[in-house]
Amino acid sequence: MKRRLLVAAPVLAMTALLSGCTLANAINPPIESAIYATQPEASGATGNVALPDFVQADATTIRIKTDTADNTKILGYSIPAPLAAPIGSDCASASTPALDDTWWVESIPTDAAITCSGDWHIYVVGQNIFAWTP
Repeated sequence: MKRRLLVAAPVLAMTALLSGCTLANAINPPIESAIYATQPEASGATGNVALPDFVQADATTIRIKTDTADNTKILGYSIPAPLAAPIGSDCASASTPALDDTWWVESIPTDAAITCSGDWHIYVVGQNIFAWTP
């Protein structure tokens, strides 16, 4: 009986430890985010909150959120005038954002014109740009 307990105790302890990490990530996910008033303000940002190259110099109210566990991101910002041309080009395959936030667009229509720039998928609504990485 003692032998079984000695074998089972480390297994149970490891299970509790792993469950605790999973629970901690569920309660407090590994998220990094930033808000920048303007694109120049964000120019020094690095890592998970750095902006992609396609963000215009006149962009304002820029928000970026990254799940560092899988490196998925969402990005939103405004521009002073509607775009003259789309950002990026046609996407090879469609995706949907894995993250969400209160500032994120409520829904992306299934027939929306989505373009891609590198890993980023981009959806434009007037003067608001929403982008995500799958």
